[in-house]
Amino acid sequence: PRKLSVLPASKSATFSLGLPQPPSPKNRGKYKRSIGEKPKAPQPAGPSKVVQSSPLQHSFLTDVSDVREMEGGLLNLLNDFHSGKLQAFGKVCSFEQLEHVREMQEKLARLHFSLDSHVEELSEDQRKCVSDHNLEHLLCNVNGHIYVLNLAENQDLPKTSGP
Repeated sequence: PRKLSVLPASKSATFSLGLPQPPSPKNRGKYKRSIGEKPKAPQPAGPSKVVQSSPLQHSFLTDVSDVREMEGGLLNLLNDFHSGKLQAFGKVCSFEQLEHVREMQEKLARLHFSLDSHVEELSEDQRKCVSDHNLEHLLCNVNGHIYVLNLAENQDLPKTSGP
């Protein structure tokens, strides 16, 4: 497992991941890199010299007990997901229903882009008229999908793709 060391003054945890221990806090400043700076590859001075770099480390300003609590929560969530206990929006909404809603959203998005692609080639006056017609068409389509979802939810029937 990971080796954790706690610095009591700042409640900082260092994850060394099996690498050698980091230098003492007094000398640590010279090993940190600024954001966006890439480590430089060691340039050998001769054919027999090998240069060693400092160990890779991550420091977090988080209490170790908080990290362990989050890890436990995530593991429980993963177990619930694999066992099928995980519900997205209560017990009445299953993953199949969410998939169906996503498919309807994708269908509406394709329709939107299809309608919009024809508008770009028209004159300004024609664009306004066609855009208004397309908007009304999309709103009717959305309204139909909402109606089907509400009907299915109220009657506990399988959801259909709608009008």
